[in-house]
Amino acid sequence: MSGDDRGTAINGGSLKAIRDELAARVSARSPEIEQAFLTRIGALADGQMDAEFSVGLRAAARESIDSTLRAIREGEDWSVVVPPTVATQIRLLAREGAPLETMLTGYSTVHNLLMEFVTEEMGPLPHEVIGHMLRVQSQQSDDLLMAFTSEYANEVARLERSSTQRLAEKVQRLLAGEPMQGTELDYDLDAWHLGVIASGKAPELSVRRLAEELGCRLLSVPRDAGTIWAWLGARRSVSVSEFECLATSTSYASVSFAVGEPRQGIEGWRLTHQEAQTAAAIMLRSGQRLVRCADIVLLAAATRDETIARLLLDAYLRPLERRKDGETLKRTLRAYLAASCNAASAAASLGVDRHTVQRHLGKIEESLDRPLDSCRAELEVALRVEDLIG
Repeated sequence: MSGDDRGTAINGGSLKAIRDELAARVSARSPEIEQAFLTRIGALADGQMDAEFSVGLRAAARESIDSTLRAIREGEDWSVVVPPTVATQIRLLAREGAPLETMLTGYSTVHNLLMEFVTEEMGPLPHEVIGHMLRVQSQQSDDLLMAFTSEYANEVARLERSSTQRLAEKVQRLLAGEPMQGTELDYDLDAWHLGVIASGKAPELSVRRLAEELGCRLLSVPRDAGTIWAWLGARRSVSVSEFECLATSTSYASVSFAVGEPRQGIEGWRLTHQEAQTAAAIMLRSGQRLVRCADIVLLAAATRDETIARLLLDAYLRPLERRKDGETLKRTLRAYLAASCNAASAAASLGVDRHTVQRHLGKIEESLDRPLDSCRAELEVALRVEDLIG
């Protein structure tokens, strides 16, 4: 018994006794309350009630009445428990896609009905007792409403997880070569596709916005915290330059993108994703905001094989590093390659004259024992490997 129960006595009885008596009077009217419950909920549904929901309605009415009786008897000692059948009904509403407002309206209708009967039976009680009990019931009502809302929200979240998981499983099977219709994914597999892997803050929202801006359908599945696999589909080939122009703007600064090449049909759908995965491996190691597979094919191949990476470094960079001016020569080489092998532009970027650059290039060719034109691609990859993995 609570402190209020021990300290309050009315007509020789305690609040506990008063609550028990009130609960008994309300319980005696249970058949009447149950019928009123079914009538009001039926009117609220207006003939749109799902069959499964309708079957459990009578049990939910009885559980709601029992829950109200328990709340009356226990007063301040009452703890909220969502009745099992009521919880089932709430989950049914969530699965049917009924908005939260529908559930809240139903709760309000039932609560008001039950309070009408309870208030009627409070009539003979002293005003101070009625006031005290109504305050307690108001708090109980708020607690129960929060519990109902939580039950609904949990079911919605569970459904979203289940739907996403089923989609992810379908995508994995399709990537593995299993035949499947695009209708199962709500996506046109015969169209052109651009594979994207996005990582960062809210990547799915960013990819959805990009798809809308490019006029594409979107298929996306989350992989882990902050990463999604996505395909942008259209009846036309979506160029990577279009995507890059948008994705590198400040609007998407919190997300990084690995991109495949535009491909058509189901095989293209698989291939552009594989390309995006290749680009993603480089993106994660380099920290670049956007990596296109076509730009890093040789680099990706080299970094996947430690032996090849070591051979590139040993053959093209170590001969320069063995010289006293090796770092200067490497700096000149980077500038020269970045300037598309234009000595004047490289000199301008380095702040030296063109003759200095040409002299350095001669030393590089001497160290490598070959002309630069014969190994430009290898030099570029070797420098990028060094930047990426050291």
